[in-house]
Amino acid sequence: MSGSPFLVTVRGIPSSNIINVRTGPNTSYTKLIELAVGTANLPVLEVRADDQNTQLQGRTYQWLRCTLPGGQTGWMRDDLVTVQGDGSRFGYPVVTQATLAGSLTRTTPPPPGLSTPIAPVGVVSNTPTTPAAPSTTATAAPVAPPAPAATTPTPATPVTPPAPTPATPSAPTAPTSPAAPNVGSLDRVRRAAFAITSAFEGGGYATYQTYDSGIISYGRFQFTLAAGSFITVITRFINQASGPTVDGLRGYLPRINAKDESLRKDDGLKTLCKTAAADPIMQAIQDQVTTESYWGDVIGLSIAPRNIQSALGYALIFDMAIQHGKYNFLIPKTETDLGVPSKSRVGENGVTEQQFLTKLAQNRKDNLYALAAKLNLPGMQKRGDFWVNLVAANDWNLQGDANGNVNINGKIVQVRNPV
Repeated sequence: MSGSPFLVTVRGIPSSNIINVRTGPNTSYTKLIELAVGTANLPVLEVRADDQNTQLQGRTYQWLRCTLPGGQTGWMRDDLVTVQGDGSRFGYPVVTQATLAGSLTRTTPPPPGLSTPIAPVGVVSNTPTTPAAPSTTATAAPVAPPAPAATTPTPATPVTPPAPTPATPSAPTAPTSPAAPNVGSLDRVRRAAFAITSAFEGGGYATYQTYDSGIISYGRFQFTLAAGSFITVITRFINQASGPTVDGLRGYLPRINAKDESLRKDDGLKTLCKTAAADPIMQAIQDQVTTESYWGDVIGLSIAPRNIQSALGYALIFDMAIQHGKYNFLIPKTETDLGVPSKSRVGENGVTEQQFLTKLAQNRKDNLYALAAKLNLPGMQKRGDFWVNLVAANDWNLQGDANGNVNINGKIVQVRNPV
């Protein structure tokens, strides 16, 4: 069965015929849907250790992110599912018969260039695995850089990075041993990062514009009809909420799914979307989609491999992914400029995290200034200035001013205790 898809079947527990599927790898995350025992052939997209290092008899639970029957993705704990197929991509063996995932020993998959796994998983490891495919919802593409000089990256041995923790601002340090992230702290950083980026992107759940290539851009993070994220948000809302607004949006579904460009001028859809934005269900859905489609992928793709630990680093790189795309050139350019291998770990590759983030923020500022001149949009410069200034202030733990706030173009955003 080598090379066969790695598939999940819901097993559940004897006392229940359903399990909860969640938006992240811990029971503290929002319940997304319920799946019936026996639901089968769900493709595995990613596997992570429990965000809170929750254990049973000394073994850390593993969580599997799968494609669900409705097309969305969600996380299931390994003691509730069986797996079958080639699990080597996720650190599992080739499983010839349906086997309880929680009974298997998982190892961290080797990075590119290495032929053997690095460390056992199931006690403290939380190394994110292969990221999802790149999204096309970026609102501004970076200016193409000059081709870098050819180098031969030398992969460093990964060690699981801890998530940032709120504390008095201080310089981040490299860990001496693997540690599971503090989910409370990571959640605080996520909410702070979301608040900062949403202030740049438009500011609110009800933001709605139709003047660019996205056809419709909606919500905190400007989910676009052209890229499909708007369809995901609206479809989930229709499936989870009820009432006249839902009924009205349901009538638009055929045109939404067809990405009908005439919707640019449809004030009826605009009114329904703005009304829906006041519903806590819609607000939760917008944050869930962003967490699933960007936050987790950005950690796995860009943050964890480079051993970034500071809250500022998490927030900066997330903001870059939303504006420029998850696969933008700015991080690789920064590594080239600093003369370090691609995806090498700061603190181990000859540069500190502070040096890396300082150069990264400056490169992004330079890029945004070039874009502002090219597109005649001087307002873009402020986003670059904000991050350079935050780095210069040494606010590595993202604590803000004396009141825990940062100022974004006159809008006060709470980062120490974000809502």
